[in-house]
Amino acid sequence: MSTSSLAELQSVTSSTKRTEVSVDALRQDAPTGGQMNGLEARHGDPIPMYGDANARGFKTVEDLSVTDCVIAHLEAEEVDAVFGIPGGNIAPFQQALRKHASMRFIIASHESGAAFMADGYARATGKLGVCMVTAGPGATNALTGVASAHLDGVPMLAISGNVPTERVGLMALQESTSTHGVNTVEMFRQACASSVGVVDAQSFQRLLARSLRTAQGLPGGAAHLSIPSNIARQPIHRAMVPTTRGAFRARPPSAPFEDLRAAFTMLRTARRPLIFLGSGAREAMGQHGEAFNAFITQHGIPVATSVRAKGLFSEREALSLGVLGLAGSKRSEAYLRDGVDVLLVLGSRMGEWATRSFHKYFQAIHHVIQVDVNAANIGQFLPVRLPIVADVGSVVTGLAELGQMIGPSSGARVQERWSQVMALTEPAVPMRAPQAEGMVKPQQLMAELDKHLGPDMDLYIDMGNCTAWTSNMLHVTPPTRVFYPCGLSSMGWSCGAVIGGKLGRPERAAVAITGDGAFLMNGVEMLTASRYRVGTVTIVLNDNFLGTVNHGEHVQDRSYPLEDEFYSLGNPDLERFSESLGARAYTVTAPGELDALLPEVLRRADETGQPQVIIARIDYREVPPYGERFAAVASDAT
Repeated sequence: MSTSSLAELQSVTSSTKRTEVSVDALRQDAPTGGQMNGLEARHGDPIPMYGDANARGFKTVEDLSVTDCVIAHLEAEEVDAVFGIPGGNIAPFQQALRKHASMRFIIASHESGAAFMADGYARATGKLGVCMVTAGPGATNALTGVASAHLDGVPMLAISGNVPTERVGLMALQESTSTHGVNTVEMFRQACASSVGVVDAQSFQRLLARSLRTAQGLPGGAAHLSIPSNIARQPIHRAMVPTTRGAFRARPPSAPFEDLRAAFTMLRTARRPLIFLGSGAREAMGQHGEAFNAFITQHGIPVATSVRAKGLFSEREALSLGVLGLAGSKRSEAYLRDGVDVLLVLGSRMGEWATRSFHKYFQAIHHVIQVDVNAANIGQFLPVRLPIVADVGSVVTGLAELGQMIGPSSGARVQERWSQVMALTEPAVPMRAPQAEGMVKPQQLMAELDKHLGPDMDLYIDMGNCTAWTSNMLHVTPPTRVFYPCGLSSMGWSCGAVIGGKLGRPERAAVAITGDGAFLMNGVEMLTASRYRVGTVTIVLNDNFLGTVNHGEHVQDRSYPLEDEFYSLGNPDLERFSESLGARAYTVTAPGELDALLPEVLRRADETGQPQVIIARIDYREVPPYGERFAAVASDAT
């Protein structure tokens, strides 16, 4: 960066004086209903917090039972599916759901699968995911799925039953209190944003409202309620029930104009800027993607994403560097290695997945702008020159508007940025072993899948080697969507999430990509998909090993061969396993087979509602492109 540019950056970021701008120059036509353009709202006359379009309605209902109060709130949120497993202490909810045709109770095979389904439903629809389980083991089984959703900021309401209050302390079956059994309220408190035990019907609606605000708040996550079975049946004398969706959803603040102008000036004057999208930018990119694309094109600013944000910006655009982080692209790594003078982070916590195991290349960036609705996420990894606690969408639209008014600093600088990006290449992931009969290279499999990513497709990617292969080799372009559970990194997630996602958005193709180890953990949920005629497609990478740990240990200790039986799965027959659960199964053992098979499989899933499973026998010898992850683990171990 030149001396003059550095001086300009320091001047902008150190200034505390409010920037004076002409409101008339920034003014655009405002929408009706009291809502205004972001810049105008920050500089015009005070406006109401909510216009008519955002009014929240409630109605009073006399003597509404606790269970019916929950269902009324869920109906207002337009939730049409609840996931769980029946049990005696959750019976009042099961009985109430039977009477409500507008809301299906999807009975899973295991409580963790039910929670994963609720997670997938919430991601696919943007609505609240709801999981209902019984006391004791029902709650403990669901914990992993609920924690997984929470750590990824997915709005979820988990309701567990409990024994009637008059039996507390008597060692009743599945009692879940501090007196006996497992205290599920405290257990979930360690894995959720909130966990509350209900003590009476009259206070329940306050606790429910608080839980809904927490789950759908900022940053959002999971909330848990433990409800004794007798209280679930009791009436609430005067219940306030919402009549509009979003009654408990928080609205993030908009970015202050002076912060927008400072961020814009830093990007405008930088020589090698980079915008990094995290999963917290998903809603913003869905609503303002066109404005974002116009801004980065006008200014020649390259864009990289975290794994969880993969596909929010088209990976086929010239300015896309792909995923930056674990299993990231070589283009993004090279651009970061050669120096970034201004980094704009939009909605990423900058954890290990996003930062390629906290790579040293990030440490050389001196000017970091980080935008997040959660102030606690800012500055955890890198010192931040300009922190902005605000809605990512307001930053995207604000920068776009400033870009239209002011433009780039010079055509030569924009051309230089474009040239830097165009000079980057993406080498193919090398094949470490010769082609073997009866198996396909994972690189070949990904290339074939990449050809069939349609605009109406949602991908649910599990944790393991499949995470690295898909993150590195698939090219996702909106409106195609891809979801990863990186927060807890729980294996088996996709087996349930794909079902919840397909139920929530039946018009979209729902494809899970998982490893055989994860499929053995939670693939039994294929039976749930069969029972409810949910036409999902699951692609299983079958190498007969717990592949990630197998390769990871091989990096650390070469005295054990990859073929060592220690991490072997025992060669189960996954085709017969899938068919026994009601799925139609196929086997891929050679290059070109997936390419030929997939269109027909997608068609059958859509037309018949029968889940489809493709067992792809991949070469276990191929090393997944995890970059520094294996080396970092090896370093920690020494």
